[in-house]
This record gives sequence, structure tokens and C-alpha cells, in this order.
Amino acid sequence: MGRFSNSVMRALARAADMFTPGAWDFYTYTHPDGTTETIEREPAANAYYSNAFRACLLAKARPLAALPIHVYERRDGVRLETTHRFSKRLSTLLRTRWNPFMTASEGVRWVMMTKDVRGEAFCRVEFDGSGMPVAIWPLAGKPDVEVANGRAAFRYQGDKFTKAGVYLQDEIVWVKSPVLDSDCLHGVSLAILAANELNLSIDLEDFYQNVVNGDATFAGWLETDQKLQQQDVDNVKQQLSDGGGVVNAGKVRVFDKGLSYKTNGQSMVDMSLVEQERWILQQTCRTLSVPPQEVFDLSNATYSNIEQGAINFANKTLVPECKALEEAFSGILWAAGYASDYVQLDMNGLLRGSYKERMDGYRIAIYAGIYCPNDVLAKEDMPPYEGGQYHLRSTAYLAIDPETGEAVRQEPGPSMGGGNPGGSGEGERDDGHGDGTEDPDARGTALAVIHADMAERIRDRYESAGDTERFREFARKVLAPLSAAYEVDGIEYDMASDIEEIING
Repeated sequence: MGRFSNSVMRALARAADMFTPGAWDFYTYTHPDGTTETIEREPAANAYYSNAFRACLLAKARPLAALPIHVYERRDGVRLETTHRFSKRLSTLLRTRWNPFMTASEGVRWVMMTKDVRGEAFCRVEFDGSGMPVAIWPLAGKPDVEVANGRAAFRYQGDKFTKAGVYLQDEIVWVKSPVLDSDCLHGVSLAILAANELNLSIDLEDFYQNVVNGDATFAGWLETDQKLQQQDVDNVKQQLSDGGGVVNAGKVRVFDKGLSYKTNGQSMVDMSLVEQERWILQQTCRTLSVPPQEVFDLSNATYSNIEQGAINFANKTLVPECKALEEAFSGILWAAGYASDYVQLDMNGLLRGSYKERMDGYRIAIYAGIYCPNDVLAKEDMPPYEGGQYHLRSTAYLAIDPETGEAVRQEPGPSMGGGNPGGSGEGERDDGHGDGTEDPDARGTALAVIHADMAERIRDRYESAGDTERFREFARKVLAPLSAAYEVDGIEYDMASDIEEIING
């Protein structure tokens, strides 16, 4: 391939695109000797000219580009914001700007769309003299993948922002499409797999344009029994030279020489163009795992299936895409030696458009003790308030000791103003006294309420029937559930003594 100056190559690209729009797309790279070379992009890039394919790509890329992204480290099984300088620097790039010419959201969109069109997307991480990441540059072309000392190496021809050369695994972010080749090395272009549908989509769009211009199918023809001279034919052509299309629709033309107009029996309705377009869109949606309603095909939509479709889209399409992006960018951290650090996209960002659902989720999380009020305010970019740093805890529940299975009192939280009802907050067994001793009657506990109801029933039977064996059997049957509860709670309980106390009480 010849070598040209940058100006000549740009002129060539513009000229080629003028004559065959969309068929030519170039990128350039610079040789070590300073000369440049122009390379044609992959033919799969024509998929962008398919309305159906482009709509599905944007339906996935735009929500993911809007998600907050963080870099965490896992320490003792707990997820924490990373404390490593290297990870913090990468986190800043992923949240703000990849490079001076591209924001972080633009970068995510580029990766998502490129990997589905070309099968894989490559980015280069630029490091400064101290080994800190300072920029992320998308690669215009595909590097050759090699193996060096058990690690991947990428031989790249170069482009405007990345020099030609060999780059190591810790410098390249490699994101693949969901379909891999037979070697499980490269991703396969979804655009190529859906080539038939894409070509039909592009042809259909061209056909629509021709219909508007009046150049689609011939609507009819002129017929006569007389012999036409060349001059007659030229006159007819001149009358029709004003063209067709919607602008000239309805014009009246008068022909001589016995010419009569005959109508073509095939109408636009007979072609079923709308059904063809819907079928192409549905096939494309299946390939890219996008529900039709996400690309505004509401022909079979109802309120219930749209809501369920949105949930399925998030769970079955966006979550796997998030996982692929997270692993690809986490590879930079792992290659740098930070095995406990990882990149994570916050899927909760998908709920930012639903205020009610977001508020309901916050309310549940606060009352469950997962978030404190200030955590929620931080997620909503609102200032905290004094006292909002305390977590709420329901006073209706007791903690269970995992070793003994006993219910124990918990230390009261500052936001609660005290411990559980009847408790001292010293961690003793919850027996009702608050001093660590056992109480057979469980007075001061929730069981006391149940015991009082049972005692009233036994006392009523005693007053009506007297102290008989049948009465004693009734009393034992009434107190049996309470006895079982005491046994589970580890409290000694003498049922016979309790019956005597109830009778004499």
C-alpha cells in the first residue's frame, strides 16, 4: 500500500466517502521512519448504517455509559474504597475523562458499540514516568495477539494516538463480544453474524428513500396503438422530466398520440414493508439481546410486559455486559499487582430515572440497618446532617448468639436512645429481669403476655370445673407451647408449680 502525507490521506478519505458514502473509512498510523500509512477499516463498520442494529447498540451502550463506576478493594471479606494510589488514579480516569479528547461515558459507549460491531475492542492505558495511569486511548485498529513468556503481547500497527509497536498485557484493555471464535481467543462480530438482517435493513432504508424521491417501483406505464417518432418520445420525456416523489404528486399531465396511462397493480401495501422492517428489527434484537420495547417497537407492548421486559433487560443483558467491562478494566489492576482491587459499575444507577422506586429502596435499606440516612444523602448528592451517621435498628428483634443459639441483648445504638424493651444492654440472656438471672414466669418479656393469657384461661376453667384430673390435663395442654418455648430459650420451667401458682393466685 502506498504511503501518503496526512493531508493527502484525509483528502482521499473525504473523496471516497463522497462517491460511496459509508463504504470507505480510514485510520492512519505512523511508521518508525516518520512515514504514514492509511488502512481501511473493517467492512463490519457498515453495520452502523443499519437503523435496527444501531438502535440496539445504543440501547445497551447508553445506559451502561451512565452508570457510576468505582474501584474497590476487598479487605478481610469487606468491600472498601481502594486506598492504593495506582487504583485511585485509574478510578479517576474511569469516572471523569479517559483522555483529553474523550469523556468516560464516551469511552464506555465506544467500547460497547465497537466490540459488537468488530467483535472486540482494544484500549491502551498510558502510564507516566512513575508508573501511574494518566490516560486511556482507544485503538483504531486491531492488534495482532501473541504470547510472550506465558503472557499476552499485542503487536500494533499504530494510529493517530498510539505508536506502532508491541504492548504488554498490563497496557491493553481487551473487551470481547459474547461470541468467541473456535480458538476462544478472539470475539466474533455480531454484525457479521447478523449480516443478512443488516443488509436487508440497509436496503430497506435505501428503498424508503427511493420511494420518497419517486424512484422506487414504477407506478405505471404509457401505452398506445400508434407509432411514435423519436420527437414524440422526446416530448413525453420532457413532460416527465420534472421528476416524481411527494413534491410532484398530484400534477396533471396531458399526452397526445393516443397515449394512455396504465397502473401497476403492485401497491406499497402488497409489499408489506412495515412487516418486513419489524421482522428485521426483531431478528436484530434477538442477536443483541435487546427487548423490542427498548428500541421503541411497541407493537406488542402492554404496561405489564414493558415493566417486566425492562427488568429482564437489566438482569439478562446489562448485568453480563457490566461484568465483561469490569473484568477487562480490573485486569489493569491485577497486572499491576493489586489482586484485591477491582472495578465495579454501580447498577443502582439504572434506577436514577425512577424516583419512587429509588426512594422505596432507600427506605427499606435504612430501616433494615443497611444504610444510614447520610449514606442515602450522599447517593443523592445532598449534604449530610448531624446525627444522620447512625444506623437504625428495629427494637422488635433480638440478636441470636451463633454459638449457643441464645437470644442476647444488643448494645443500644446512639440513634435508638436505648436498648430493647426490658433490657439493660449488657449482653445478658434475655430472661426478663435485666440482671442476668432466669425468670420462670418470664415476666418483663414477650412470653409474659402469652403466659398471662394462658393463666386466665386456666383460672376460668378452674373456677367453673374445680380441681379435677380433667382440669389438670387441660392446664397441661394449654401450657405445653409455653413450656416448649422456655426449653428453646434455655429457661428452666416447672409446669406443675406454675399450675399451682395460677390456681392459688
